[in-house]
Amino acid sequence: MSRRSVLPSPERRSRSDLTVTALIVVVVLLVVVGTWMLSDARGTAHSTAAPGDAVAPSTSGTVAPPSSLTEVWRASTDSGVSPEPLTLDGAVVLTGAGRVSVVDAADGHEVWSYSRDRELCGVSGGWSRVVAVYRGPKGCGEATSFSVGTGVYEDTRSALADSDVRLFRSLDHIGVLSSDRVELWRSDLVRTVEVGHQEIPVNPGDQPTDGCTFTSSLTRKENLAVAVQCPDDADGERRVSLLGADPEDSSEPETVHDFTVPAGSELVAVSQDAVVIYVPDDGSGNRFQVLRTDGTYREYPTEPAPVLSPEARAASSGGAVAGTAEPSLFIPQTADLPHHMTWFDGERVTAFGPSDLAPKFSVPALGTGAAMGGRLLLPVRAGVAVVDWSDGHIERVIPVDRGDWSGPVTLRVQGETVVEQRGDTVVGLSDRG
Repeated sequence: MSRRSVLPSPERRSRSDLTVTALIVVVVLLVVVGTWMLSDARGTAHSTAAPGDAVAPSTSGTVAPPSSLTEVWRASTDSGVSPEPLTLDGAVVLTGAGRVSVVDAADGHEVWSYSRDRELCGVSGGWSRVVAVYRGPKGCGEATSFSVGTGVYEDTRSALADSDVRLFRSLDHIGVLSSDRVELWRSDLVRTVEVGHQEIPVNPGDQPTDGCTFTSSLTRKENLAVAVQCPDDADGERRVSLLGADPEDSSEPETVHDFTVPAGSELVAVSQDAVVIYVPDDGSGNRFQVLRTDGTYREYPTEPAPVLSPEARAASSGGAVAGTAEPSLFIPQTADLPHHMTWFDGERVTAFGPSDLAPKFSVPALGTGAAMGGRLLLPVRAGVAVVDWSDGHIERVIPVDRGDWSGPVTLRVQGETVVEQRGDTVVGLSDRG
């Protein structure tokens, strides 16, 4: 006897059979449409590099500073998300309205882009990758990394995070600073350490700074430095903690040394075993303090730093002033040179020695600069200054026409292109123009 289908033949199907089938189809379609409507893919647009159009890595160490500079290209960016140019491997990263894009530094043409219908909290880069952090239901904790040259997906991360964060980075980590915590990610976006508040504490007591307010943070190699203000600190004093960047357990930070520092102090430079803080005048003058992992420190007098004046801090925090109950987040404008760490204080760039972090020289400037052909290039009013980084003297100034722009300028170098950011505008300059 042959096996027959269990389904009724068309002649035997009743109206109820057809009704049930139709309902099943409708339910499946509703599930598919609902899933798509609620998925991240619905609000995402992603274009990768066209064949043969990947950004080629470039180096600036062997290219001599140009004799002249002419604008080759310009593009818009969101300075609220990326206040300084993010450049790496021959690329320039631009942001705006939930969108991240990469342009070729040589000619400014767009190579790839990624956008979401969510707020872009920050963008960073390292390991030949661009990392974009978006706001999700759990705060600014949705991160995606892409190959800088092609825009191809690399890694993703989704975790609880604060709604207001600042990103910082080194060659080894990307850091996330918020008022109640700091954490570091490695290249695959896995967290290596968290410091401060934990939504679900694993071992209560392992976070001595839980309940404190974080104000600044920097990292280099295995050194993570955080500046915090805690409720029991007297007279607005702060603490600077030097921690391990890769402890055995990411939820249990390993403290190397703690310092008590004057009110309003912030981190401005870091090496693998020391940090520099700027101390505003508290009766003993404005000064740098170099704090070392062995517990020793040294002081050096300096000029007032406009970016850390009470007025500037009040403006950046919507009214709160450094040293009050609710200090604002501060990420210093820094740039590393082959032989110095540098910080822009609002009027000048100060260069610190790479190991002892002693201040070596200061040069008046409009913002941070970059190395090119054995020299330091700095943006100044008349153009781009070519500086001898052995002693800080200006050898010459390359004229640059910035039109009516008179605000801060930050500068980076990719290959033969000098990249300037002027507010929400990024400009590529070259002597090829």
